[in-house]
Amino acid sequence: MRCHPHKQNPAGRGFTLVEVMVVVVIIGMLAAILVPVLGGIIRRTNEAAVKVEINSLENAIADFKAKYGCDPPDHVHLFENAAGWAAHPEDRGKINRIWPRFRFDLARDINVDNDSADEFHLSGAECLVFFLGGMANRDANGKFFMTGFSKNPANPLQRVSSANIDESRDGPFFEFDPNRLVDVEVVPGPDGFPEFIDTLTNQTAPYLYLSSNGGRGYDIEGGWVFHHQVGLANGIWNRNLPYRQSANGPRWNAKSFQIISPGMGPHERILPDGTTTLCPYGVDEVYDPENVDSLSGYDADNITNFSAGGRMRP
Repeated sequence: MRCHPHKQNPAGRGFTLVEVMVVVVIIGMLAAILVPVLGGIIRRTNEAAVKVEINSLENAIADFKAKYGCDPPDHVHLFENAAGWAAHPEDRGKINRIWPRFRFDLARDINVDNDSADEFHLSGAECLVFFLGGMANRDANGKFFMTGFSKNPANPLQRVSSANIDESRDGPFFEFDPNRLVDVEVVPGPDGFPEFIDTLTNQTAPYLYLSSNGGRGYDIEGGWVFHHQVGLANGIWNRNLPYRQSANGPRWNAKSFQIISPGMGPHERILPDGTTTLCPYGVDEVYDPENVDSLSGYDADNITNFSAGGRMRP
């Protein structure tokens, strides 16, 4: 009987070390190519969602203007008593443009702390929510929700009481997600007037709203988001000025308003002494779409209603 040598089945042979290493190298090369591409796609998708929301905020401002005849101001003091209003004619003027029959002589407890002696200084971030959302209230879990304004022309700041929850109201003009309403003011501290953050992951700084006051000019105080002081203080930098089209040139949206999302970062600025400061809205004043490489990293990721692609540096 003739014996034949047993032939190994090639299909049952394992991979050699060299073959495994080749596969690993190929996978690594594919990952190096695909991960940045996929990351870029995800980033652009998330930023596009913010751009869509900014467009919705623009539409809400248009609805507000159709109702009251002007854009919301981006900076206003609110007072609970007649003496406060009497000392601030500019703020009375802003309120009168919206509510011509507003009663400045009425005592109001706006923040429901059982007194009528408070003053509230609203920045543009707070004004965006206040004028589009109305009076803020909190649910059982402490989350803000917006209730619009009273139709009483003498007292639109009248709150909705638990006994009168179905009162007819003006607004809200925008549906603010309660999960994204925050009170981030650092100095003098949370005041019960919320701001609104975008949908980007781990966002902490709110939308910045800056109004040209119908073309009369931008108010630098609109940018005082975290505290009401120009420049660097308490570890926070407020970029107070709206963007220009060129150095010493006109402001973007000179007759309307700017809405700015702080983007995904970086938000912390390293100072010459090695310390860091929060700087979410950037440090530049000029946005030139033909020279976006000149933007700082703090400005480049901002998403606005005047940059064509949304993000200031694509």
